[in-house]
Amino acid sequence: MCPVCGKNDYRYWFRPHQSPGRIVQCKECGFVLVNPIETTKALIQNGAVLGNKPTPLLTSSNIEDIKGSWEQPLIERYMHEFPAKKLNAQDVLSHINSLTRRRGSLLDVGCGCGVFLGVASTQGWNCYGIEPLVMHAIFARAKFGLRITTDTLRDDTYPSEFFDVITAFQVFEHLIHPDQEIGSIRRILKTGGLLVIEVPNIDTIMVRLLRSRHRHFVQDHVSLFSGKTLTRFLNGWGFQVREIYYPARVMSLNHLVSWLTRNGTLGNRPHKRLPQSLTEKLIRINLGDIVTVIAEKNDT
Repeated sequence: MCPVCGKNDYRYWFRPHQSPGRIVQCKECGFVLVNPIETTKALIQNGAVLGNKPTPLLTSSNIEDIKGSWEQPLIERYMHEFPAKKLNAQDVLSHINSLTRRRGSLLDVGCGCGVFLGVASTQGWNCYGIEPLVMHAIFARAKFGLRITTDTLRDDTYPSEFFDVITAFQVFEHLIHPDQEIGSIRRILKTGGLLVIEVPNIDTIMVRLLRSRHRHFVQDHVSLFSGKTLTRFLNGWGFQVREIYYPARVMSLNHLVSWLTRNGTLGNRPHKRLPQSLTEKLIRINLGDIVTVIAEKNDT
């Protein structure tokens, strides 16, 4: 059943080679999803990704615990882009701050390395995070001194009507049942509070042109929204949309060239030959393939 409109009538789109199943579109509302999902091995569905590691890591703040883990290179690569990530965080906070009068409690669902929360805390927000990847959660505690719960969101994780703002950046595309997550989020968000959801935008010219080769179609993307379907989804759960925008992304030139090389766009050209002064230069790009919706929780 479609989580946006509740119908169960789909049309076949195509089958990307990296997808965990075939891509279909709801005939009623246009929501795009993977159905059926044939493998869930790349998805985080329930609880922390602890593997065979000891349970004390779930609350650790010792950055030494990260060494040698499979998450370490991911964290290092992400934090190499810290100047750009910081500017991106400041951008979304400017939108949030313009829509609310007070700097209260803020929860980031799927907070990763904690960069967004680290920036928000410097602006007076009382920050909380929840992150299922154990080493990412440890890093966020160690680097930024944040309160991070290493888990997926559960009904009893936080009290009802607790947060003034809840954010979820690049989370909802990974969810098999986004309607379950939005129900949990609505319960813990105060009436009148703001919800910020950022997802890949499926409704772009590049998606239509590239189809299965587009970067949105990867092994852990199973729910693909547009601004229109995300708005309808939130309206159905008692949220009033306050703002929709398509954010630009600040990144280093090195990051952009690395991504293009990795995905075959530049072939095998060795970008490391570029001078460091050039590769560390920050650039701003907006392809329109990301959409952010900020919505307010109604009392109905």
